Amino acid sequence: MAVATEPARRFTARLNSLMDRVVTVVTREGRQYTGKLVGFDPASLSVALEEVRDQQGSSWPVVIVMGNNLAEIRVAESEVFNAKEFAEFIARFGNIDRSQIKVFEDANVVEVSRNIRVSKNGVEGAGPLAQKVNTLYREYLRTKGVTVSR
Repeated sequence: MAVATEPARRFTARLNSLMDRVVTVVTREGRQYTGKLVGFDPASLSVALEEVRDQQGSSWPVVIVMGNNLAEIRVAESEVFNAKEFAEFIARFGNIDRSQIKVFEDANVVEVSRNIRVSKNGVEGAGPLAQKVNTLYREYLRTKGVTVSR
């Protein structure tokens, strides 16, 4: 019976965090494909990219690189929103009780009071607490150097 180890779980969670982001995949032969990561198979490490360009400038709507041919996955830009960091931020500066905050690291999502979800896409929910969390979200992004328009 195979037991998923903590490092394997973290590895898969890290790959999940790259979903819908632009990555560069390098094959064992040295070919490079840059595109949006839209899927992967954790068992074989095969990856699916959309809106793909290679180093010669050719483009394709979809490229699938088989895991046995995969050498590297590179990420050009860093993720601005970090769920764990944001949870600490709202607990510290928003005076929100930690028992009301739940972090889903693999999805990079924070849940507040079971009905408010915060992700890199913003705040989902309604009511006074959601408005407070939205204000905190904007302040958090400002500390990261990102301005959010209303």
